[in-house]
Amino acid sequence: MEQKQLTRIFGTLTFAISMVAYWMTMAPTVSFWDCGEFIACAYKMAIPHPPGAPIYLLIGRIFTFLPDFLFGNVAAKVNFISVLASAFTVLFLYLIVVQLVKEMIRDTEGVMGWVPHLGGFVGAMALAFSHSFWFNAVEAEVYALSMFFTSFMVWLVLKWADHQGENANSRWILAAAYVMGLAMGVHILNVLVLPALVLVVYFKRFEPDLKSFAIMGAIGLGLTALLYPGVVIYIPAIAKNLGFVGLIAMILALMALLYFFVDKKMGTGAIFVLSMLLIIVGYSAYLMILIRSGLDPNIDENNPETMTEFVSYINREQYGDHHLDREKRRMESPNGRAYQGKWDFFWDYQIQEMYVRYFMWNFAGIKDVDITFRDRVPADPFKFWMIPLLLGFFGAYMHFQRDWKNALMVFALFFMTGLAIVLYLNQPDPQPRERDYSYVGSFFAFAIWIGIGAAGVLEAVAGYAKRLGSGAPEKALTFSVALLMLVLVPMRMFSENYHLHNRKGNYVARDYSYNMLVSAGKNGVIFTNGDNDTFPLWYLQEVENVRPDVRVANLSLLNTSWYIQQLKDMKPTAPISLSDEQIDKISLIPWPNNKNFELPVVPEDVVRAEAQRFEVTMGEEANVPERMSFNLRPKYTYRSPDGRTIGMLRVQDLMILNILSTNRFKQPLYFAVTASDENRLDGLREFQRMDGLLFKVTTIKGWDIDPDTLYDNLMNKFRYTNLDNPSVYYNANTIGLLQNYRSGFFRLASYYLENDQMDRFREVIAKINTVMPKEVIPYTNRQFEDVMDGLQIMADNPPADSLKLPKYSLRSLQGMAEIAATYNQNGIAETGFRALLGVLEENSPNDAGRIQQLVRDIFRRSSQFNNATDAQWEQARLNLVNSLRRSLLGVLEKQGDAAKTQAFLMEWQMKEPNDAFVKSRINQLQKDRP
Repeated sequence: MEQKQLTRIFGTLTFAISMVAYWMTMAPTVSFWDCGEFIACAYKMAIPHPPGAPIYLLIGRIFTFLPDFLFGNVAAKVNFISVLASAFTVLFLYLIVVQLVKEMIRDTEGVMGWVPHLGGFVGAMALAFSHSFWFNAVEAEVYALSMFFTSFMVWLVLKWADHQGENANSRWILAAAYVMGLAMGVHILNVLVLPALVLVVYFKRFEPDLKSFAIMGAIGLGLTALLYPGVVIYIPAIAKNLGFVGLIAMILALMALLYFFVDKKMGTGAIFVLSMLLIIVGYSAYLMILIRSGLDPNIDENNPETMTEFVSYINREQYGDHHLDREKRRMESPNGRAYQGKWDFFWDYQIQEMYVRYFMWNFAGIKDVDITFRDRVPADPFKFWMIPLLLGFFGAYMHFQRDWKNALMVFALFFMTGLAIVLYLNQPDPQPRERDYSYVGSFFAFAIWIGIGAAGVLEAVAGYAKRLGSGAPEKALTFSVALLMLVLVPMRMFSENYHLHNRKGNYVARDYSYNMLVSAGKNGVIFTNGDNDTFPLWYLQEVENVRPDVRVANLSLLNTSWYIQQLKDMKPTAPISLSDEQIDKISLIPWPNNKNFELPVVPEDVVRAEAQRFEVTMGEEANVPERMSFNLRPKYTYRSPDGRTIGMLRVQDLMILNILSTNRFKQPLYFAVTASDENRLDGLREFQRMDGLLFKVTTIKGWDIDPDTLYDNLMNKFRYTNLDNPSVYYNANTIGLLQNYRSGFFRLASYYLENDQMDRFREVIAKINTVMPKEVIPYTNRQFEDVMDGLQIMADNPPADSLKLPKYSLRSLQGMAEIAATYNQNGIAETGFRALLGVLEENSPNDAGRIQQLVRDIFRRSSQFNNATDAQWEQARLNLVNSLRRSLLGVLEKQGDAAKTQAFLMEWQMKEPNDAFVKSRINQLQKDRP
């Protein structure tokens, strides 16, 4: 079969398989992190966080016009960009491997003609089903499109090398230059591919020696610097300092230089200048940021509508100064003191944790951990049996041995998009999320070596079969080994990673954000914590028009003057009394320790309405003070030159106080339940009431819930799509977030239990266990699970003789009994305690393991029982029996049935005749008799 035909067949297979896999596992709607922001900004042509991604937004806007019958919603349409871009990236990797293998294996006769294509197919599929690449391929983020441009540029330059000496061959270089300009409008990391591209050109045009190689290295780094910060930073700076006249003058100067080179027939110079012009043309998409910001869209981060603000936006000045001082970074890190020094910090954290671990995730496998696992998820060296890893290392070895020039190019790509990023970013410990997506370019390069390694194995097999003689089944043996590698590498990776990356049916981000918005009252202001409780809300408001009356106020952004100004000026507004000049100059202010903050409680109609609602729902008189007063501690401290510790409030704290003071309860104010206690301002938390996924700021201290509002939200308004579907995958972070639903249901159920509204109590418990069964969404806290299991038993109200093992666990019975006692459901409590005592007092050998586990759980110090003797276990059991008897006695006494109480005490005395406590209670009971 001809080489072109093989390329078409395997290329089509590569693209189709990856495309189908990503389409099947694509997120059906918005996902967490930046996805909601990018979808909303693409739909409305708005301004995302610095430094922006105008090409992504323009492409995203085009994709929003795709037919609804194929996708159903705007989010899915924008998600499809990543699906398509990733499938093309996998295709380009296949083509790259084929070309590189052909550079090493010139024999294309017979079965050897299949070797480059089979190797390329194995390498491409290994990339397709690797963790980080697949993760990026199914959601609306810039990284999939960025990798498409990276792979496209590598392929274009290799095409130039393959057609060296042909007429008009420079078109490949010019195309790569234009693609580079476009790629910079997606993610700035794309400039890191340039050193690898320069190596390809150098080795094709020059005979390498030490001097020319050193010059080439300097040129490669210089060209990288020419693009970043050169084009990216300095071209906007020219426009800022000299106006657009200066920018036009620069373009005219480049065009004049191009004319000079063409006129003098200096081809290399002409190609270089024309490439720079094409890069600038591609990069000019950034004008969209400037233009659209001037139209004041609802999402207008950093407000880059002037050249000064635009340069600040491009420079990412919002995120502070970047530095490479590792000791300083270690000391700045919250976990910095866990490392002995800067080199320990650099190697153990920045290299091992933040790169090597991710590398192993992709080519060795991710360890399966329990949802209660709190550390960084490690790699599992044996999940893929180390085969992709070893095949890649073999491919790298073979590549350097047989074609060191192209191998050096792949290594440059591997290093610059991996470890070089680690060196430059100088990341603190910890990070808010895993950062493996940043290094996908490096994993792409390693997948090239996997493909080359697979081709090397097949070449060796084919050669071995050929040497055996004409009777050897050369094709059969080669294809069998190829099939075996496909099974052991991409198919194994697919089977292990499929469920982990299948977003089908996962609506958590959309539903959770929807439920936050519907928890708010009309024209409410919601203080949110970070990306995950902000960006999906923006998506719903901007794209699906859900609750556009609500103002989302992100606490992180609330530390910036531009964001405060937007909250003040743009509808729906937040109540802010600061002048524009005060906003521009706002900064940290000194704040003494434990200072009280006060504000008047007005207007009267709001106070009166809240007081009446409190009295109706809570059944007690409302205590509304004339002035709200709460304690507030400093949120930041520093040591002054004279040695004093100075406490400070952050800008976000000042703005919360200003909004509180300005608002005077005219608009409802809320904090997301995901906001930390510190961000909810200490004593102000006592004035916050849970209304679902939001805490409402009220005038009444200690008002925990409004049961009617909470019931309506949890039972009627909230959406819980597929939280009862065991086929949908939810990661540990998502499962942790979903526990907030259970917290709301628990508070509501506890209220109904305390107020003896048992029908409502059972309805609430039935709802949470129906919409979110623990078999699908496990508990992340064992004690809370025991409590909820206990509530479920109480709601079932089973007969006493059914409270037996193994239907109910001992921990569930104990949780049920304790909660029932707490809320004066004494009959249920008595039943639970008696059931527990029956098991513990009988002490059957069949129940020994359950009893020991109950002892461990109750005392919560499992390690003290690791090597316990039989006598120690027996003493622990007796102590627990004694504790439960006292609890049961307390329940019986609250019931007021003296005869039943006396009967229990007499029974207890028969079992423990020398127990002084029992004797004293019997005597007391007899004295109290009339």
